[in-house]
Amino acid sequence: MDNRYKSVVEEIRRGDRFLVVSHVNPEGDAIGSLLGLALALKDSGKDVTAYLEDKIPDNLTFLPGIDMIVDDTDWARGFDIIFAVDCGQADRLGKRFVNGNRCAKIINIDHHATNDLFGDINIVDPKASATGEMIYDLLKAASIEVTKDIAVNLYVAIHTDTGSFRYSSTTPAALMKAGELVRMGAEPWHISQLLYENYPAKRFKLLGRVLDTLEISDDGRIASMFVTLDMLREFDAERSLVDGFINYARAIQGVEIAVLFRESGNGRYKVSFRSKGSADVATIAQMFGGGGHVNAAGCNVDGSLEEIKAMIMKAAAGALGCGV
Repeated sequence: MDNRYKSVVEEIRRGDRFLVVSHVNPEGDAIGSLLGLALALKDSGKDVTAYLEDKIPDNLTFLPGIDMIVDDTDWARGFDIIFAVDCGQADRLGKRFVNGNRCAKIINIDHHATNDLFGDINIVDPKASATGEMIYDLLKAASIEVTKDIAVNLYVAIHTDTGSFRYSSTTPAALMKAGELVRMGAEPWHISQLLYENYPAKRFKLLGRVLDTLEISDDGRIASMFVTLDMLREFDAERSLVDGFINYARAIQGVEIAVLFRESGNGRYKVSFRSKGSADVATIAQMFGGGGHVNAAGCNVDGSLEEIKAMIMKAAAGALGCGV
């Protein structure tokens, strides 16, 4: 048994009722890890609730077990264990979760270096390519069979969080586990089609508008774009359709930090960062109460777009050791 997971395996064997939860605005690793673990617990005869407060992106609704996910629950019924997966801070699990009556032990499984260790048991491995990779290790340690449905979820978790195996997080271990998941039934071609070739036309119309907002710093090292609520309304687009837009800014020759400002409410913006490795964008996000990875991070900031852009661009320039 992988000794990192010994205490978690013991809790699984003792417990009967489990809640598995992940962060708001979920993406592939969050949902794939959540469902992979929830299905495994269910297959082991456990009473399992899979919980997400935010809408599931359309391109991930094909995942096996997706109908298990609820956006609210009766906290009074009680749980033996709460698994929080792929989440660095407890408040990102959602307001209803934070305010719920959840007197249960929390097991925090995550790969973000900025995780604040909010669990009663914390298994945090920043070297893991994705939380899905860690769930794979946990299931192996617990001797739980990885079925085809579980394999699809965990493959999607690893595949998406490594940028289709393009990011620096793509380690030999990640590739080995992805290969095992393919052997267990995950089909790379079919999954890739559903993930990346199944978007509504309005996503690309919105992308055109967002690309028009592209700005590049004088030295060419920082690129930024923004998305407003009016833009989303114009194209009747969900916020999940913005996922991946930031990579167009990062792909520009000479750009080392990409920033996307997405309006999430009146006077509030979700700020996403991507880096090619020359700067640790997690440290920038932490300056504004967020977190993440060296090459991918985010935070939420209140203020006008102009005010927020000025603050963020100054911080990004500082991270590169240059002026504004």
